[in-house]
Amino acid sequence: MARPPDPRIRARLREQAVDYVLSHGMNDLALRPLAKALGTNARMLVYHFGSREGLMREILFGLREREGARMQAWFQDGKKPHTLSEFLRWLWRRLSKISKPAHLQLLFELYALALRHPKDYPGVLEDPLVHWKAVTKRTSRQSKTHDAMATLLLAATRGLLLDLCATGDRARTEGALNLLARFVESSDATTKGKSRLSKPRGSHHSRNKKHEH
Repeated sequence: MARPPDPRIRARLREQAVDYVLSHGMNDLALRPLAKALGTNARMLVYHFGSREGLMREILFGLREREGARMQAWFQDGKKPHTLSEFLRWLWRRLSKISKPAHLQLLFELYALALRHPKDYPGVLEDPLVHWKAVTKRTSRQSKTHDAMATLLLAATRGLLLDLCATGDRARTEGALNLLARFVESSDATTKGKSRLSKPRGSHHSRNKKHEH
């Protein structure tokens, strides 16, 4: 009877594989070169992950876990609640670092691969919108337009990051991002003002009724 894979070794290999794709990308990723870089062999990768596709899925899960942990740490940092525009600026600063171009290249490489082979890259096309919906619900006052705002921010940030990758023009793309952040701020401020104006004056109304009697 075959011995089951050691979960500790599997977890270590997955983390090493995530580090590898962040530096080298995922396009045409083959098991043998990856295994050599990780200090093992292709047979052992298949033993722990079942197949190349199984390993790819685990790498994607690992990338999502890291991204989720960073986002959660940011939300928990500080005493006051973070706003949607603050999150937008924080995300831009992190993703647009010139010192880490591989992260951006990997982002768009994954999109391209998932468009061609969606079954091999589950969640790549769907998860970004789910992510932005969660963020807008957590930070925005606009409860009636969460989905629309999430869609706008996903499309805008993805487009600006692609523009940055294509042109390297940080000043122009960052200026556009700041314009978007100011729009989000003004939109939330308008919603806050409307909500204050629409609050019922129950206590004042009650006092008036008492005076009438």
